[in-house]
Amino acid sequence: MNYKIISAMKTRTFTTEHGTFDSYAVMLEGETEAVEIVQKPATPPPSGEISGTIETSKWGRKLKKEQLGGYSGGSKSDPATQKTIVRQNSLTNAVAYCTAKANLDKDYKLTGKEVIQVATYFAKYSLGEVTVVTENKPEEKTEEKQTVVTGNKEDEPDLDKSWDDESSEDN
Repeated sequence: MNYKIISAMKTRTFTTEHGTFDSYAVMLEGETEAVEIVQKPATPPPSGEISGTIETSKWGRKLKKEQLGGYSGGSKSDPATQKTIVRQNSLTNAVAYCTAKANLDKDYKLTGKEVIQVATYFAKYSLGEVTVVTENKPEEKTEEKQTVVTGNKEDEPDLDKSWDDESSEDN
């Protein structure tokens, strides 16, 4: 319920295991008795309008303020929000990873698209879509070999060979 604050007076400051608090005696429009509002000292004194519920206990009437957004203590948000959070986190960490790697290896260069690919991998890992971590280096750009067509079978590249097989023959 919404209430208009007529007056507020600080009555005490106290400390608990949860921190230090200020207590205010507050008169609300439409109420005949004051209510207590307890809040952290950094919070401005109550004024204007306030939302909450009045609860009566053996310690008197207290206004329990309505929580506005913020952390709700472990409740899960909707899947679209969770996915957005994972993507933002993955992109931040992909940029940090690529930057650190580039600082260590001056020859390491990635395009924006490749950073997004790293971020996508991080997101898939975070969401449990990928569980095995393997690091595949991006394919190195090499000069294309020119093939001279002579009609001789020995001059043609063997397309069935892998690059690893070819490089091991050179050693």
